[in-house]
Amino acid sequence: MFNASSRVSNTSQSAQLLAALTGIAFGATTYMTLLGIILYSDYADPEIFGVRMLIACLTSMILFSSQQLLGTLQEKHIFAAFPSITARWFVVFMVVLLSAYVDKSTERLSRAVMLVWLFSTPFTLMLTALIMRKLALLYYSNPTRRRKAVLIWSNSACADLVESLRNTPLAAIDFVGFFDNRNESRPPSNLERLGDLSDAADWIVDADTGRVNVDVVFIGLNTKEPPELAEIIAILEDSTASTYFVPESLIFGMPGIQLRELAGRPVLASTETPFIGLAALPKRLLDLFGSFFGLIFLSPILLLIAIGVKLSSPGAVLFKQVRYGIAGRPINVYKFRSMRQSNPNERVIQATVGDPRVTKFGRFLRRSSLDELPQLFNVLKGEMSLVGPRPHAVEHNELYRKLVSGYMFRHKIKPGITGWAQVNGLRGETETLEKMEERVEYDLYYIQHWSVWLDIVIIWRTVKVVLGDKNAY
Repeated sequence: MFNASSRVSNTSQSAQLLAALTGIAFGATTYMTLLGIILYSDYADPEIFGVRMLIACLTSMILFSSQQLLGTLQEKHIFAAFPSITARWFVVFMVVLLSAYVDKSTERLSRAVMLVWLFSTPFTLMLTALIMRKLALLYYSNPTRRRKAVLIWSNSACADLVESLRNTPLAAIDFVGFFDNRNESRPPSNLERLGDLSDAADWIVDADTGRVNVDVVFIGLNTKEPPELAEIIAILEDSTASTYFVPESLIFGMPGIQLRELAGRPVLASTETPFIGLAALPKRLLDLFGSFFGLIFLSPILLLIAIGVKLSSPGAVLFKQVRYGIAGRPINVYKFRSMRQSNPNERVIQATVGDPRVTKFGRFLRRSSLDELPQLFNVLKGEMSLVGPRPHAVEHNELYRKLVSGYMFRHKIKPGITGWAQVNGLRGETETLEKMEERVEYDLYYIQHWSVWLDIVIIWRTVKVVLGDKNAY
């Protein structure tokens, strides 16, 4: 009998194995790059660098064993993977530096060798990716190694899937056409309509010979399925065709439906956190290094701001407010005080344009976002991240969670000092429900598409936004 769970599990295991092999290839590349530099250098002691090469290799194997990176390498334009590769390599390099600092061997490492290694490795890693891709393309250039696919009862998610597979040559899947009872062209991907669902039942498996005419079948799931699908699924159960069900998120009434595996069993998850297991390591390393070095380099500015706050009005330098963190747990978020000291029992009201409570110095801090800098301590403590959904006041959470669908999914990850919504114009007061809905939409997009490179892009864009944004006050 056809076992769908087993088939999905085997597919997942194959993807994990391929990701692991990719990690091994990139790990070997970082090792061989440093080894080559050492062999041609008169200033490097191989014994000292031996431990660094091993740490770099192991860390690379962890960070590059990513199905997300593997998916990027399979896309049509492989050079789009270069930023992701560079970002992961930078994390590896920082881990190596940290290990040298811990065992007090930094002074024995040749700075020339380390700099050459830092700037040359992204290109050797990209070369490895190009070689791997070239070999895979040669392998799949043989039509006998590619799989034929057909689409049955499509939806909007199927249309997106067809386009994605067409732009991913290494998926090695070619669409023959689609079957649908509806007359309009579905999906809008210039696929040939092979007939209606009654035709599909006869087409998939030849009744006389029992031969399967297709390798892969994609079935779209909608809120209302036609009865003919049951017959088709029964035929597929007794065939060798791989079957994939493509659901539209709306049929579950929840956004961001994704396939996950728990204890070896396939499940559909709605907006799952991307930071599970080792996947959380690069995010935490970026936060640790960013907050630690940020506090060190910005310490003179922090001191000057503290003095300015103290002189601007009586009261404490730091303002502490309870916000929701990951999983909705309350945390104390720190900011430089920008308003006059209020009664501790007074209800918190979001600042508005021209708010008389804001001091002159505080207005400058809010407009420049310098009042947020103490949240680097929250990041260092592990309560926040450099990048993530901005934490809202508790009373705002309680209000909008009832008004905006999917609002609480923002708390699947740590809140951030900056976020995807903030660099896309949604910074400052959210005076309308529509603005909050748009902000949540950006936050959920970030959760579903997170990468180290995306974090770096957001941090860079935050600097540009802060220098020219007028939405803060």
